[in-house]
Amino acid sequence: MVKRLQILFIAALVPFVLTSCGKKEEHNAVPVKRPKPAQQTSAVENAEAKTDLHELTSTSRERNPFVSHILLLRGSETARKIKGPLECCEVSQFKLLALVVAPGSSSALVQAPDGKRYIVKRGDVLGSRDGKIINIQDRSLTVRESVADEGGKTVSSADTELTLASREEDRRPSR
Repeated sequence: MVKRLQILFIAALVPFVLTSCGKKEEHNAVPVKRPKPAQQTSAVENAEAKTDLHELTSTSRERNPFVSHILLLRGSETARKIKGPLECCEVSQFKLLALVVAPGSSSALVQAPDGKRYIVKRGDVLGSRDGKIINIQDRSLTVRESVADEGGKTVSSADTELTLASREEDRRPSR
């Protein structure tokens, strides 16, 4: 049985082998185009063309695509400070909702006037006058706002304290 299958397989392949041996291969060669020799130009023209090209592409070559455009704006002299959502309003308009006080690091939950809530810690900026959180205590948060003159020296500073609002449940008498 195996012998018959081998013979049948070889008999089926013989016509393909015989027909493929009689044909010649066709070469469809595409002629290679060689570049023409460059025209000779003066050295001054070459130097001018290279400097123009360098001026046009130098910024695109040096720009890192992974750097945030905000960081690029901060590096330029004409850039203004980009304010975050906690710098929209006066400090007194924020509500202190919760505090987590720990010896190493403390944090607080504040609610902005628009109703959004943010977690802040010591050193964060809060308020429209670049106030920094300087202290987080058991029931309050202290923000220091400094006013600087044109030279960058601090003229005055004011501390604002936000305290936890007592809940209505705490005010109700117990029955």
